[in-house]
Amino acid sequence: MAKVRVLRRQEKAYIELPPELSAIEEVELFPLKEGYYLLSLPLGVPEPQKGISEAEKALLKKLLSVRFENRTPEHVSGMLSEEEKGMLRNLEKKGLLSVFRNKKYVNGVYSIKDSAYSLAQGTENRPQTQSTPQSTSTGSLSSRGFIIIMDRREAMTLSEQYGNEMKKGLVIGVKGFDGKFYIVTRDYFLSGAAKINAVLKEDMDGPSIAALSKLDPDGCIAVLRLMAENGDLIEKKKGVFAPV
Repeated sequence: MAKVRVLRRQEKAYIELPPELSAIEEVELFPLKEGYYLLSLPLGVPEPQKGISEAEKALLKKLLSVRFENRTPEHVSGMLSEEEKGMLRNLEKKGLLSVFRNKKYVNGVYSIKDSAYSLAQGTENRPQTQSTPQSTSTGSLSSRGFIIIMDRREAMTLSEQYGNEMKKGLVIGVKGFDGKFYIVTRDYFLSGAAKINAVLKEDMDGPSIAALSKLDPDGCIAVLRLMAENGDLIEKKKGVFAPV
């Protein structure tokens, strides 16, 4: 969680957006409960293309090798060359990483987006995260234990097909604020949640949790979304999770 300034102009109030949202023309505001709101990018709007070079991929992997709590701007700056520092600024402009600040991390710590992990590993186009035919979706859920769906109709079809399993709790799912549907088997959820609980001792971003728990990054984020929905952990900032 981070505090933002409230600016007042002609009897109207405005908030100062974080740098990673500065280029966005519109955002969405969701009322969660009295006094609490969620600020988000517009749901269903694809993110801009973020193709990165091999050198930038190597830099992301280098950052992912550093524990979240040690990924401070001061520490990161000391381990990078001038060329890498330039690439780091470029990755920030692309919105693939940002500096997360709160009371614990007053000086900030680099938070890496989930999509950046896939780009670094060269897995950004994996079929299970795309809208796929029903048979492929069913096969992915059966073989991998999880699936992420972006198409509402496909999610409804899958829900109907697994209706009995969902009633029994053998298959569970949740719709994220990003508009995607995260669906996992109970076995995968229980196994993934145990691995996540074993490594999540403080604020961490999704890619770091996936790396430490040795979970597939997509499967990890699916379990994280469900754990957050159940109240087993909290998402303090988009993509940054903490134990309860």
